[in-house]
Amino acid sequence: MQISVAEAHSQLSRWLKRVHEDPITVTNRGKPVGVIISPEYYERLRRVEAYLQMLNFSRSSQEEAGTIDARELYELSRKELEDRT
Repeated sequence: MQISVAEAHSQLSRWLKRVHEDPITVTNRGKPVGVIISPEYYERLRRVEAYLQMLNFSRSSQEEAGTIDARELYELSRKELEDRT
């Protein structure tokens, strides 16, 4: 679903009620400028992003250090995530 910035501005509460059904793309002069999503969907996206970052980190760690065991990966990824907060 797409709505204009003007429509989003004038009827924001209406669109926030519908965001649980589908993400809403906000456009400005026909070009997408943002997306309104539910908090649950946002949280899922954050988890997927964190998982993909850990996979990339694991691959780069393996390439740099040869093999890495699960405990080392856990410790390294935990430190990486803690450093980001």
